[in-house]
Amino acid sequence: MITTREIISLLVGRVANTLASDLIKECINLGMRQVSRQDISLSSNLPSFEAGHHFRFNPDGYEEALFEILEKDTLVLQAGYQLALPTSLFFSKAKKRHSQLKKILETHYGAGLPMNIGGIEIINYGNDTTIAYLSRSVVAGTDAITVRVGNRRFWD
Repeated sequence: MITTREIISLLVGRVANTLASDLIKECINLGMRQVSRQDISLSSNLPSFEAGHHFRFNPDGYEEALFEILEKDTLVLQAGYQLALPTSLFFSKAKKRHSQLKKILETHYGAGLPMNIGGIEIINYGNDTTIAYLSRSVVAGTDAITVRVGNRRFWD
């Protein structure tokens, strides 16, 4: 079982200093299932990249998540994952997961810079080698939580 803490450590620790092919192998070794890449409509906001890779896995043994690696010049441009959780009136799994991810990211980066854009909660993080964000939104009645970590060399 892959834990949320392990995934965040993988993202923060490896995005800036590993080949994309090595991160892909590591995802497979962790038990992630490689699936066909689908464009998730964020490409226009990104630097150009040569390839994208998608995986499915169940963080902490619960809901299925989508993990994405974007490759540029054989390196990792950006990697991250997204959870889609049913919206509930009484108990919000998304709120609990968001809080968990925020705490883990803050152990790596320190306090983030919160924003709210069009109803999407975003917290930005960064250090010398990576930039990251955590977002939470509601799309078609489903809570979506996204964590992405980018290789700073391609963003500066």
